Amino acid sequence: MRPNDAVLCGNWQDPMLLQGTKFDTVICDYLIGAIAGFAPYFQTEFFHRIQPHVGKRIYVVGLEPYPQSADTPGGQHILEIARLRDACILLAGHRCYREYPMNWCIKELERAGFIVDAAEHMGIRYGPRFINGQLDVCMRKLPHFNNRALAEQMSKAIAELRQRALALKETSRGIQFGQDYVIAARTKD
Repeated sequence: MRPNDAVLCGNWQDPMLLQGTKFDTVICDYLIGAIAGFAPYFQTEFFHRIQPHVGKRIYVVGLEPYPQSADTPGGQHILEIARLRDACILLAGHRCYREYPMNWCIKELERAGFIVDAAEHMGIRYGPRFINGQLDVCMRKLPHFNNRALAEQMSKAIAELRQRALALKETSRGIQFGQDYVIAARTKD
């Protein structure tokens, strides 16, 4: 870190967080979906909350919520991984992240007084790093399960899904599924 750098930790629901500070550029990198894990139900207030701290521009990066089904084996495996991850998080007594679509974020940015200049979707390619990372999340949740037998069965299910997903031919080239987005907006000043 450089001498002027700082790491700030806090909860967006705390009105004192960032009090009196303003930044030329703010980047919200997959933040809207992550808020559910730390400040549940605060997403609708977030852009109003951050607005006084944005001097010029805000960039919002996010993941479009996954659809209910997929047309390809790779997409079906990505959905299965996401469902298993969320099941493990819930069975551990923790909160899942919840993604919000780009059109929702655009409306909320405008409602908070920002002017949206551009918005773009980008296709995602998932590879072994994603598969292992998401299934490792599942494994880290098992010690928090109240039911040991269920945790043992879930461990086997995780291993089996890992093996199937990594064996897919698509995995080596990247499984094309879903979309990320980026939104560029500015203050009215």
